[in-house]
Amino acid sequence: MLIMSKFSQYNIRIPLSDKSDILYNALSDRFIAIKHDLELQNVPDLPESISVLLQENGMLTADDSDERSEAIELWKKNASSSNVLTVIINPTLRCNFNCWYCYENHTNAPIMSHDILEKVKKLIASSISGTDMLNISFFGGEPLLEFARIVAPLITYSEEVAGKSNKQIRFSFTTNGFLLTKEMISFLSSHNCRGMQITLDGGRNSHNKTRISKTNDSFETITANIKRLLDHKISVTLRINVTPENINDCSDILTWIQNLTDEQKHHLSVNVQQVWQTAKTSNISIQVDNLLDSICQLGVYAYPAILDNLRRMCYADKANTVLINSNGDIFKCTAIDFKKEKRISNIFSATVKEDLAENFNRLVEKRFSNKTCLSCRIFPLCLGGCHRSVVDHTENDYCIYNENQAKKDDIIMTIIKDRIRRDMVTTKR
Repeated sequence: MLIMSKFSQYNIRIPLSDKSDILYNALSDRFIAIKHDLELQNVPDLPESISVLLQENGMLTADDSDERSEAIELWKKNASSSNVLTVIINPTLRCNFNCWYCYENHTNAPIMSHDILEKVKKLIASSISGTDMLNISFFGGEPLLEFARIVAPLITYSEEVAGKSNKQIRFSFTTNGFLLTKEMISFLSSHNCRGMQITLDGGRNSHNKTRISKTNDSFETITANIKRLLDHKISVTLRINVTPENINDCSDILTWIQNLTDEQKHHLSVNVQQVWQTAKTSNISIQVDNLLDSICQLGVYAYPAILDNLRRMCYADKANTVLINSNGDIFKCTAIDFKKEKRISNIFSATVKEDLAENFNRLVEKRFSNKTCLSCRIFPLCLGGCHRSVVDHTENDYCIYNENQAKKDDIIMTIIKDRIRRDMVTTKR
């Protein structure tokens, strides 16, 4: 027992029924079920069994503890880690599709030149000594459009550099998957490609109306390519972009998953996200939950957007992440339109590393000077939002949820339901 203790400031109590509540702690990331009529007002009045249970789950803490500082220091430690160097490459912003919700402008988009590619190689070679693992991730646009000219040569070069430096290396892609060939997949399998994120826009009918191909059924082509990746033990995160129009048209996806082998399912996960342009006007959270549950019942882990910037930190928040656009401009986040005024530096600058360090330090100071966060009960989860949220808010004091307490409760329940689904899939496997 603690001699002196207090309730954690990051306890969140959410009623489940007239008999029970959920108590979740945003710092420890633990939750328990408690009786609805259990009073949590005075620590000395608690039954000993309840007091021990709360302490074990981080819901009671030492009287002199500073939980906010603990969360900040843990975030800074993770964000400043040099264990992994992540280099995100946009070989081009062009794309073979023209999805209506895409925030990028594909018209006359530049492709990476030979000179920029050589500068990328030099940046990798000069940075690898300070890390344990090199993570090269290809984004776009559609990166496979430049597979032969940019992607494959950079993979080969990076492997050579990592090998000479005795460093680990892995590769990943965000792609629509349509342009994958058997030869590409064989090459990637032999060069430690660890994963791909590939998107479907609902079932076959909805998807094919969004990702229009003049030659092949894009749903059929993409799902066939995903199967080939899974057979080569390349992990795939299947992202399903849902809207009020296509959320009920996902039975084709469920059937496709059901027909996968257990081995194929082992290398597949599913991320369901509502298209952002529809999220403010349409609440389809119940349908999303039903879809997630259906996928997990088939033995594949499926998850929604989950807010936990302490344990699932945004890649762009990490000091050791750099994104190089096709024109040489340097950013941190992929979820932007890559306009020149938003760049941090350029690959031809002599001060790239200094520019990145200055940007990192400036945003850390801004993030933790946000007075709105001081009393927020989900602060360890949000921490001021993702990298883009901190950048986009010109004022220092803001709340990305406009202090909507119901929305914060929804975030907690999303985390809890995700935990239950993960356990379901683990049990099935």
